[in-house]
Amino acid sequence: MKHVSFFISLLFAAQSLFSQQKAVQRYFSYNRKAVVNLGNITQDFSPTLLVREMPNPGTKKIEYYHYPEKSPLGSTGKTSATLSNLHLGTNFFANPYSNSTPTDNDIAISDSGIIVSVINTNIVVYDTRTGIATPPKSLAAFTTPVNSRHQEFDPKVMYDPKADKFVIICPVGFVDSTSKIIVGFSQTNDPNGNWNLYTLPGNPLNNNLWSDYPMIAMTEKELFLSINLLYNDSSWQTGFVETVIWQMKKDSGYAGLPLGSYLHHNIQFNGKAIRNLCPAKGGSKLYSPNMYFVSNRNLASQNDSVFLVEVTDTIGALTNTVTTRAFVTNQPYYFPPSGRQTVLSQSLATNDARTLGAFYENNKIQYVHNTNNPLNNHVTVYYGVIDNPQSSSPVLTGYIIPNDTVDFAYPNISYSGLTASDQTAIISFDHSSNKLFPGISAIKADGNGNISNVLRIKNGSNYVNVLSGNLERWGDYSGSQRRYNKPGEVWMSGYYGYNVSNTTLNKNKHAAWVAQLTNEPPLITSVENVTENNLPVLLFPNPAKDQFSVDLYLAQPEYLSFELFDVHGKLIDVLLRDWVKTKENTFHFSLKDLTGGIYFLKITGKRTNLTKKIVKQ
Repeated sequence: MKHVSFFISLLFAAQSLFSQQKAVQRYFSYNRKAVVNLGNITQDFSPTLLVREMPNPGTKKIEYYHYPEKSPLGSTGKTSATLSNLHLGTNFFANPYSNSTPTDNDIAISDSGIIVSVINTNIVVYDTRTGIATPPKSLAAFTTPVNSRHQEFDPKVMYDPKADKFVIICPVGFVDSTSKIIVGFSQTNDPNGNWNLYTLPGNPLNNNLWSDYPMIAMTEKELFLSINLLYNDSSWQTGFVETVIWQMKKDSGYAGLPLGSYLHHNIQFNGKAIRNLCPAKGGSKLYSPNMYFVSNRNLASQNDSVFLVEVTDTIGALTNTVTTRAFVTNQPYYFPPSGRQTVLSQSLATNDARTLGAFYENNKIQYVHNTNNPLNNHVTVYYGVIDNPQSSSPVLTGYIIPNDTVDFAYPNISYSGLTASDQTAIISFDHSSNKLFPGISAIKADGNGNISNVLRIKNGSNYVNVLSGNLERWGDYSGSQRRYNKPGEVWMSGYYGYNVSNTTLNKNKHAAWVAQLTNEPPLITSVENVTENNLPVLLFPNPAKDQFSVDLYLAQPEYLSFELFDVHGKLIDVLLRDWVKTKENTFHFSLKDLTGGIYFLKITGKRTNLTKKIVKQ
């Protein structure tokens, strides 16, 4: 009965909160500040200031919460690997390291197959139809017209299937006097075209705070952005004041019109600001008009509280308001430990147990975050389900994903159901261990405790060592998005450890690895029987400056020859002749000794005969 009474008290406390501490709403309107053409950016110095020390939490004490749990310590939920396995399609090395940490991966893919992949410093546009990626463009160059040369960070990107356009946001500045949020709306469905740039104030309440750690989602008509307000000269742990929600009219942004916006703040429970509000994106499509946000006691040593915040109705509606409720889930979550690396002196920071990804579909919210696995004290993924969130008493169920030998962290989740009643989700996450370089993995889950076996998408090729000391930034989040017009298909971007071969400095860096995941086997299964216009061969980047990569898939082992020819058909060099194993392979070579122009890479074997054009800048 003790636990039942606690659950009831939480509900009553939430109800009394509405009349005592209602969230505050303010209206703003912002004019377009600039138009930038991503594809036409030519001068790009990619300025980045890398602080080599791991941030110090400071002298202010972090407040760790500890509340009663319904479930005993050590309970890990019940998951069963009974679902069919995930299938891996196209996957490739995406955004390269560019003197920043962490990577902060995010990704969006359009219905026509155009990918926008962002990390903390750069943007890559990739066309899945041609296998061609544009050279990375820095966030600094993209935001130059409105940035005033302050450091940009924490980019987020999203595709709008209703408008067939993209949105990119990133904050800039680390103190109240320089802090702002840059919001870019693409004018068309071509991300290499024009973007309308707007700026939101990073200190919107004029109380000497700055904005950090954004999260975004959309309804049919509006863009929602949640972001944390922090004290100056404080860490994200101790400097937190509150999380606010920006609600914006996205069609105005696409058209370059004044951007009508609501700012919702003072979002609290029992007198304490709710930290890190994760919006629940639409699963199979964009929904309207309400938006849910999920949060928890993410700095607690262990806890089972879950907060559900809802913004009701659209800007200007009389019923537009914010409601806050708190519930108890059956499975506690735990403050996550650091992730392991193959070099024991180097570990990977996991930050906390904040909600990192969520979606709404079939009257369920499915969400994920980091947690400790109390059975082995390794970091892993917490998978939560909120059934019937619209009711006064939704059912909350949690699961801790088992990980016997490998550390899992920074998950994200997207809906992958094939039919209207299908609850299947794909959960992607970063992995690492004392025997495994940092890379990415994924599973399927059905909302009822059933999961698939873990799909190991890509192992890193090296451990990561960017910062001084022994604690590296593993990331703040990873990217995941359903391809809306392709049921069962999800694209993700995660953290990849690799060796930078063209530097004399420390070579143990991190980059982004992008992958296509499907419930069913992808259509392309081998190199043979595929036409030249639809080859499973991915060229990156193209055009290229120094390094060039080729990803290819083989159904059977094959002895291949890689030869480079000039535009007149003259053989320049035989780059490699060797046996190539089945499935995914990546071939790298350097272009630094070639002059600018057009070249051809020929890959030949008994079953393979491919020629692909390369453009050297």
